[in-house]
Amino acid sequence: MIRKFYPYGKKKAFNVTYDDGVEQDVRFVELLNKYNLKGTFNLNSALMEQEFEWTHESGLVVKRLNQKEVASLYKGHEVASHTATHPYMDNLTKEEILRELSWDKRRLEEIFSEEVSGFAVPFDYYSELIEECVKECGFEYARISEESLCFSPQSDYYNWKATVFHLDDSLEELAERFVRSDSELALFQIVGHSYDLDTEDKWECIENILRRIGNNSDVLSMTTIELVRYLRAMDKAEITEEYIENNSEESLWFLVDETLCEVKPKAKISLK
Repeated sequence: MIRKFYPYGKKKAFNVTYDDGVEQDVRFVELLNKYNLKGTFNLNSALMEQEFEWTHESGLVVKRLNQKEVASLYKGHEVASHTATHPYMDNLTKEEILRELSWDKRRLEEIFSEEVSGFAVPFDYYSELIEECVKECGFEYARISEESLCFSPQSDYYNWKATVFHLDDSLEELAERFVRSDSELALFQIVGHSYDLDTEDKWECIENILRRIGNNSDVLSMTTIELVRYLRAMDKAEITEEYIENNSEESLWFLVDETLCEVKPKAKISLK
């Protein structure tokens, strides 16, 4: 029997993908670091330059972090594009969409001195045109504003659904089910905004989940781009009863009968 594993022989993977780059991210990143977990943070570079703020319906004034604050905050985590100005994109032309995406990608790469390969759509509108623009701009995935509510990894990398929005009533139940899950390549990914943790008084709830998952030795925390690249590499693997051939540039991990096997990039192992 052959079973696919995540890197280093981990059975399951975990990620958080949070939007907007707001002041509450400082506290949230501290929690992730405390439990050795990785996050993906989707940022709007133009709004950081403006030190943009707005008033939530609860009365909380939500403030964007500025460029100086973000440069060190997200170290060890993934920074992804969320468009330059966070527009609702249903009425934008292709040229306007391309400008929003390409400008944000370029500016974030300048700020963080690293490649930005992921995109998360603002609000809840997504279309074939936006997907086309995401690909043209060189992004490797697009996270959309829909929940999968399951632990199966996404296979459409340009219509990527996180598992659950952190204000969903099923969050704690899903987290507990994930910890107990034995499904192949189980993935649990939480999406949200850290300011919600203030407005909905969810800090204790989210920390309990992060602690539970961070202390689980079966779980590997990965950024979204790490997940996408690993799953794409796994897609390329040729698996038969006689051999496993890794056709990618990443090491892949399998449990073959009771033996954990690492298959190096471009390598082939015999199962006989």
